Amino acid sequence: MPALSLSVRDYMSLRFATLTENQSLQEASKIMIDREVLGAPVVDNIGNLVGILSVTDCIGAAISSGYNPGWSGKVGDVMSCDVRTVEVDDNIMDIAKAFMNEPYRRYPVVDDNRVVGMVSRLDVLKALRKVSEAGVPV
Repeated sequence: MPALSLSVRDYMSLRFATLTENQSLQEASKIMIDREVLGAPVVDNIGNLVGILSVTDCIGAAISSGYNPGWSGKVGDVMSCDVRTVEVDDNIMDIAKAFMNEPYRRYPVVDDNRVVGMVSRLDVLKALRKVSEAGVPV
């Protein structure tokens, strides 16, 4: 029986949206709504992570505009630049502990500073259940 992997790469989501700093907040909001994601990594033209945009950032921008139709702004104006990331080979149990100690709901998964996936609290819960069902000591 093969050993159960505890690597983030085996539990991260490969279905995620990326944004660019120059995209409009309107376009970014539409992408996040259409894909039903609560946040998206912001990448440069070669795929390096430069920030993250959350639904909360978009709501704040909309409120700041006074709910005016066509509220404007660019992703780069409101994104968070100080992004906590995880590596593809990090241990999923360490990520579970990080979620318990940090306010984040998702982490971009990077390999050589390029976003290759996202891992959410739900992904970690799925991993913990799989580990438990397999009877793997951690």
